[in-house]
Amino acid sequence: MPTNKNKILIIDDQPSIRFGVRNLLEAEGFSVLEAETGEQGLSVITNTAPHLILLDLRLPDCEGLDLLPRIKIIDDALPVIVLTAHGTIETAIRALKDGADNFLTKPFDPESFLILISKTLQESSTRRERLLTGLTQDRRFAEYFQGRGAKMTRLHAALERLAPTDTTVLLHGETGTGKGVIAHLIHRLSGRAARSFVTVNCAGLSRELLESELFGHERGAFTGAVAAKPGLLELTHEGTLLFDEIVEMEFSIQAKVLHVLEEKKFRRVGGTQERETDVRLIAATNKNLKEEVQRGRFREDLYYRLSVMPITLPSLKERREDILPLVEHFIHHFNAKLNRRVQGITPKAEAVLTSYNYPGNIRELRNVIERAVILCANDLIHADDLPLGGAESWNTSAARETDSTADEGQCLSLDELEALHIKRVLAVTEHNLSRAAEILGITRTTLYSKLRKYDVQPRSGDS
Repeated sequence: MPTNKNKILIIDDQPSIRFGVRNLLEAEGFSVLEAETGEQGLSVITNTAPHLILLDLRLPDCEGLDLLPRIKIIDDALPVIVLTAHGTIETAIRALKDGADNFLTKPFDPESFLILISKTLQESSTRRERLLTGLTQDRRFAEYFQGRGAKMTRLHAALERLAPTDTTVLLHGETGTGKGVIAHLIHRLSGRAARSFVTVNCAGLSRELLESELFGHERGAFTGAVAAKPGLLELTHEGTLLFDEIVEMEFSIQAKVLHVLEEKKFRRVGGTQERETDVRLIAATNKNLKEEVQRGRFREDLYYRLSVMPITLPSLKERREDILPLVEHFIHHFNAKLNRRVQGITPKAEAVLTSYNYPGNIRELRNVIERAVILCANDLIHADDLPLGGAESWNTSAARETDSTADEGQCLSLDELEALHIKRVLAVTEHNLSRAAEILGITRTTLYSKLRKYDVQPRSGDS
């Protein structure tokens, strides 16, 4: 039987119809899901993220045309083919108007049906792949979109709908989930792509400096203001402005930002003239803004204005099915960058990587694989090559059972292992001490100290 990764959901209350369609599709290698009511169908869509829906118009608990908008709320890009034994031109037009991709009257010709299925899936795939068009050569974007798990599929669909609009976006996610990358991607896929994209770190600036940076200032507005200066709201006109860690923005500035969102106007510090700006605002935070409102740390009115379109970026432990595709991507990337020829990972290393909880998310995984590519002594990454966090973060017994016969290296003392690690890093970096210290996560001074401790002689002229 041919294999096919596409999942197709049949929502139909007639067992004979489901049986016949299932047999037809499974013979072509499709994975088939079933639901006999609208509510069951919505549950399956939410939990399994199918690639295509076959929807009957007459269901026990609802009409198919009433269910269609609810399906589109879950995933607007999910293709739907309406099937009915009671087809009329009027119902066909309404189905297509409400978001159906096509309309078929039962009974239908199997060959034509399969051609339609294939065509619809191809068109859907093309729409989704537009998200990455022109971005695949940019590692920052590509690595955050490896894998096709349900959570990432929904994120792709949400970004595809959202990016072309001017809607304010609130990005929430743990450290390392790629909030800044996603914000930049939204900009690149929008009509503002040719204009500026600017990030403001609200946690890294004092109130006075942040206010001056955002709104600009007039000459004499404060000590040292010897000349007028435009702010980012002027310089990013018709572009996109990202407020990173917006929860750290002080209340007084929050009020001014709210005014910009509502009126598209602002005043420079020390100025009286109102200036207009057309800037799309994106806010990012790793904290729960609603809880910050309840604690009195964030303005409630600004929270509701920012959360027109909230998007939560899943942590890596919530999308474990994407870990190995990411690992493969990073190995390929660092092979090219470091001139290595690592072919893959051992089963034990695979178990370790997929069981670890990654508090630093994709950023942490990337660093782990970079070091592992450097550390591994042959063409496979072993579990001992993985510089992960505490051993309590993964199931060691499961990892041992997965590859009990693998040779993971001889037993070394901690000093011997550290000396070997440093020598390997120096070899890969061609004794560039600054780069070696960066990879090892230590300062150059500490690296010099360890070189003396282990009697490792750096080459003359090392930088």
